[in-house]
Amino acid sequence: MMDFFDIYLLEAMVNGILLGGLLALLALGLNLIFGVIDVTWICYAELVMIGMYGMYYLVQVFGLPYYVAAPFTILLVAGLGALLHWLVIAPLLSAPPINQLLATGGVLFVLQSFATVAFGIDFRNLGIRMPVLKFAEMHFSYSRLLAFAAALIGMLLVYFFMKRTYVGTAIRAISQDRQIMALMGVDTRRL
Repeated sequence: MMDFFDIYLLEAMVNGILLGGLLALLALGLNLIFGVIDVTWICYAELVMIGMYGMYYLVQVFGLPYYVAAPFTILLVAGLGALLHWLVIAPLLSAPPINQLLATGGVLFVLQSFATVAFGIDFRNLGIRMPVLKFAEMHFSYSRLLAFAAALIGMLLVYFFMKRTYVGTAIRAISQDRQIMALMGVDTRRL
């Protein structure tokens, strides 16, 4: 009887690790936001949500293939994030943290309300049907394996960007000491 539960426990652990890899990628983005621009940006998850709805509509409603919709969605969310930074965050960079928190909280409610009105509250998915990997009486979804692999590749790309490029080095330096980097001639507002 114990072996029966052991295999399911192992399956749950592996599935937890696969999901944890995806959540780690989201946490990496949040860490970059908090560490570099030093702003309590609490509407980060809403930008991810808008990107997911954007991907859904580009694929399901407009019929674009996944490989076209994915880069377009990334550009859409990056543009929306840059616009929100320019309109909401940039004027508040020198303001007290409570002002930044209230401003990004307001953006959070606006984006959530927009998504509720525009997309509704129904569950949606892209309709990707992938097989299930069966290994030693355990079942693993290929979609979770693919998402974990994509998250791992994304984290490695961010790591190499931060370690091997001038801009990445400047971003890491700014997160350590913004004032010293400004004295060394780095435009901290631009990065």
